Amino acid sequence: MRPLRRRLAAAVLATTMAAATACGGTDTNSSAPPGTGPGGDTPFKIDVLLGTSGSYAAVGEAMSQGANAAVAVINANGGVFGKPIELNVIDTGGDPVQAATNARELVADGRPQAVIPGMVTAGIMATAPLLAQADVFMVTHGPDPSLNDPDEYPHLFGTIYLRDQMATSLAEEFTAKGFKKISLITAEKSGSVGAETIKKVLAARGITTNIVTVPVTAVDATSQMQQALDSGPDALVLDSYGPPSAAIMKARTKLNPDVPAYASQNFTSGNLSDAGPVSAFDGMLLQSVSFAVRGHASTETPAFTSFFDAVRKETGGKLAFSMNTYVSTYNDVILAAYAAKLADSTDPAKMTAAIEKATPEQIPHFLGPVNFSDSSHYPDFGKEWWAFVGYDGMKDSQIVPST
Repeated sequence: MRPLRRRLAAAVLATTMAAATACGGTDTNSSAPPGTGPGGDTPFKIDVLLGTSGSYAAVGEAMSQGANAAVAVINANGGVFGKPIELNVIDTGGDPVQAATNARELVADGRPQAVIPGMVTAGIMATAPLLAQADVFMVTHGPDPSLNDPDEYPHLFGTIYLRDQMATSLAEEFTAKGFKKISLITAEKSGSVGAETIKKVLAARGITTNIVTVPVTAVDATSQMQQALDSGPDALVLDSYGPPSAAIMKARTKLNPDVPAYASQNFTSGNLSDAGPVSAFDGMLLQSVSFAVRGHASTETPAFTSFFDAVRKETGGKLAFSMNTYVSTYNDVILAAYAAKLADSTDPAKMTAAIEKATPEQIPHFLGPVNFSDSSHYPDFGKEWWAFVGYDGMKDSQIVPST
């Protein structure tokens, strides 16, 4: 599939370049605009493709706020090349086709200095090949493992855990508890890829997984919950995101099974208040990235304090989404800015080399592990970056763990 994707991207890019040349456009292999870089007059600019309109508008707006919070932090700490950085948010309408069009337009105008190539996986996968063909430096929160391929995407870096890292965290928890058989409930289609990843990782630990799917439009998941329980699991995993979560939680409350229950990171990254009242989570453990849990050690660092203060200021103190929503684009901007700072250049190859060799001390505002390499452009979220906690509500977009 990769050679085909590469050929398709190249064909689209060639068409874009031809059109740009005919209109007097700039060669996509040109360097950053004149005056950019150390000693220049042009500020370092990051282009961000987000769906700030359409069905994902509210999420896109929250991600925009996270990105702007990062700009505030970077600029308060000297900017890049001694100048404040700029953010250019481009509205894709939440449409992958529009996102690809936006990416082609960026390339036609000359190679961008850094791009965050989308908001959700479909949009990111539509734009990343196009931008990679033009040697654009990219930073993304897309979790698809295929993006962590330095051969195909030499100048793309991830800021989020990959699906297999989330699954490994679950596997370690279940192995420690002695579980051998799991039933997992997820949403049809949208949750299938993540569920299969969990199943594969658990199988390597000798744990079997029975996957049950719920329609995304379901208002009653009782029959699916009963199906999951009929297999006699050692533990139940709720792995849905968004609308089906409420139906699944209602079914668990109705059947009240006497079996350990977990909500995966996919579940907890959604709006938990929409999934049900706090009482519905009784007896459950929630898997979460550690900085989304109130009082966790990772929230007591200078890096987290800088982020939290900046995002609360940006939102006027109204954090309406999960912590992950704001952190995703915050980290994207932080990493892109530090790539230019450490490289002292806007050359994508130099920026790439700088991040591959970076230490945590060199990127002090990044929320997560800094352990990139020339063979892996995604951070490795190890055990210390995960938490399993009971749920006692939310405060400032963080899970309040029950005691």
